[in-house]
Amino acid sequence: MKRTSKRVIAFFLILVLMLSLCACEQKQQARTDEPNRSADGETGMPDQKLPKKLRPGAGGSDMQPTPTGFSAEAEQSLVWLRERMAFPQTMFGAAYLGYVEKAGDWLSAADQTMLEKYPFLAEIDETRIIGSSGHLYGIVPLDENATVSVNRMRWDPESDTEEVIEVLYRSEAGDPLLIFAAGGDDAYAYLSYIQIQIVDSAGNSCMWEPQLYTSTGHIAPCFSENGDYLSFDFTEYGWQGVPSELAPWLADGWSGVYASGLGGSWTTQAVAWDTDRMANYYLWFFPEDEMGGTVELYWEYEGADPSKTTWEEVWSGFWTTTSVMDGPSYVTISLSLVGGDNYGVTDGPYYISETYPILMSPSGEEMVIGAGENEVSLPFMPKYDAQLCVLTLDSWLTDPLG
Repeated sequence: MKRTSKRVIAFFLILVLMLSLCACEQKQQARTDEPNRSADGETGMPDQKLPKKLRPGAGGSDMQPTPTGFSAEAEQSLVWLRERMAFPQTMFGAAYLGYVEKAGDWLSAADQTMLEKYPFLAEIDETRIIGSSGHLYGIVPLDENATVSVNRMRWDPESDTEEVIEVLYRSEAGDPLLIFAAGGDDAYAYLSYIQIQIVDSAGNSCMWEPQLYTSTGHIAPCFSENGDYLSFDFTEYGWQGVPSELAPWLADGWSGVYASGLGGSWTTQAVAWDTDRMANYYLWFFPEDEMGGTVELYWEYEGADPSKTTWEEVWSGFWTTTSVMDGPSYVTISLSLVGGDNYGVTDGPYYISETYPILMSPSGEEMVIGAGENEVSLPFMPKYDAQLCVLTLDSWLTDPLG
C-alpha cells in the first residue's frame, strides 16, 4: 500500500513538472511573437542586421561608406560615378571644372553642365575646398575610406628633392574635394605646386600634381610605375563653353548629331512673328554629305483651312554642320524667304544666316536648337529674343510639301 502511494505521488509530481515546463514554453513563445516596442511606445519589427554595401574601392573593402551629407540626388550621382570608374587600377577620379578668376565665386564660374550631371560637386562644403581661385579640379577617391593628403610643394634645387611647404588638407575619409591649382604642362615651372597623395584601404598609394596639357586642355593623367592609369578623367570636354541652358539636356543624355541624323522633317509650334496666333512650323533637312546639305522651312497658322494650297511663308537655303558627339553639334543655317502668302508683304527679315547649337535626344526623335551665336532668330523663335526650342521628328512626312 505504501509502495502504491509512493508511485502515485511520484506520478503526480512528474505530471506537475511537465505541465510547468509546457507553460514556460508557451510563455516564451508568446513573448517572442510580440513586436518590439521602442522607448516612445511605437512598435516595430525585430532589429535585423542590414547587408553591408560592397564598394568599388581598391582591395574590395566591404566597409560601410562614410556619410557625405549630400542630398539624395547628389549622393546618387556620386555612387554612379564611382561605379563608372571602378577599374582594377583606378585610385581616383579627376575632372577639370574651368578657370575661376574671382575668389568665392566658383559656383557661377565653374562648368555648369558638369554641375548638372554631377550635382555632388556643387554640394561639397567649404572644409573640402582647397584654394579660392585658379584652375578648378574635382577629385573623387574611389575608396570611400581612403586617406587623402593635399600639400603645397616646392622643388629644392640644392637638395634636388621635393619638400612640403604647407599642409593644405588631411583626411582619413575619401570624400570628394575641390582643388584650385596652377595650370600648364609643367607643374615645376611654378614657385609652388599642389600635390595630392591617396592611400586606399588595401595600402595602395599614388601621388599626383593637378595640371593640364596646354595644347589640348586635357587633364594630365596619373600613372603607376608600371604605366597603369591610376586616375579616371570624368571631365565632359565637349560640354565646355556651351550655353548654360543646354546643361540639363546634356545631363539627361542628349548629345550632338552627325549630318545624316538631321535628315527629315522637324516640327514645332510657336507664336508667329508680329501676331498672337499659334503656327505650325516644319523644318526640313536634306543631307547631301557628312558636312551638310539643303534646308527648307514652311509654316502655317494652327487650324488653317486644309483646302489651302499655299503656306504663310516658305524659306529655302543650305546648311553645314560641325559634328560633336560628346557635346552640342554646331549647325550653320542660311535661309531666304522665297514664297508664301506673306512673301513681299512682311516687314522682314528676308534672309537669315546663323550658327546654332543642336542636341539630339537618345531616341533620335527630338532635337533642341539653342540660341544662335549672334542671337539671330529662326522663324519659330521669338523675333527679337532667340530662345531654345524643341522640335520633333515627323516620321509621317517623307517628302517636302509644296
